[in-house]
Amino acid sequence: MSNAQRVKIKSTEFQPKTEYVLVKAQELDTGEKLTESGIIVAISQNQSTLARPTSGTVISVGADIEDIKEDMFIMWPETDGLDLEFDDGEFLLIRYKSIIGMKKV
Repeated sequence: MSNAQRVKIKSTEFQPKTEYVLVKAQELDTGEKLTESGIIVAISQNQSTLARPTSGTVISVGADIEDIKEDMFIMWPETDGLDLEFDDGEFLLIRYKSIIGMKKV
């Protein structure tokens, strides 16, 4: 997330507006993968088809959102989200309507 908007507070001090969710994205895998047939496929950041994260852990939620809670694992389309860089790391601000699924509890 190199084009992240810089925010000079900690992520825990940020409260999303009504329909937004602040997420700590999972790191993209940039290593090697072994296929079932034994082929080693190298994935580098420059060649990866995964340009942006599509899953992560919820840090905070907007007031109008009732079914998504902090610490839940969620997924969203690759094209969605606003990159934010807080004092404590890089995060994504996701629109609630963009969430396509979550881990069952």
